[in-house]
Amino acid sequence: TRPPTPLAEAVTDYVATLRLTPVTDGDRTFAEWTAEFECAPEVAADLVSGIGQNVFQAGFDALKRQLAG
Repeated sequence: TRPPTPLAEAVTDYVATLRLTPVTDGDRTFAEWTAEFECAPEVAADLVSGIGQNVFQAGFDALKRQLAG
């Protein structure tokens, strides 16, 4: 098997948006993080999963730790 292609080589035209919206019921915030990018169809599913877990979830986990103090 081939080693995975590094993200920087597999993705082009990557644009991510992090939107934070106040929740009116309580002292909370709704966070929505999206990304759009171009890639080869044969690696799309792996990239979506990898970006979701390794980038987005890791970022949300770090933000939660930072805000917890």
